[in-house]
Amino acid sequence: MTMEETLQQWRKEEFSKALEMMEKAIEVNTSQNKIKKQRDAAQFFNISTNTLLSWVRNGAPEIRLDSGMPLYNVESIQKWLMEHER
Repeated sequence: MTMEETLQQWRKEEFSKALEMMEKAIEVNTSQNKIKKQRDAAQFFNISTNTLLSWVRNGAPEIRLDSGMPLYNVESIQKWLMEHER
């Protein structure tokens, strides 16, 4: 293997490591974020989006932006769930 090929292989490996670190950082940041989009909120609670929408129809808190996009504060929903615990 030539020096250039070795350097090219090293760059690929370093890029892969850097990409993996960035992906992990994004995952950690997303999991710590309390405000989530609909799909992400449903995944957080391990439910379908239809179930989440049913919860909202029954009073679960939802944030609605001017654009119409719904967002969800998972801590607020957890509190709402605890209030409806039987």
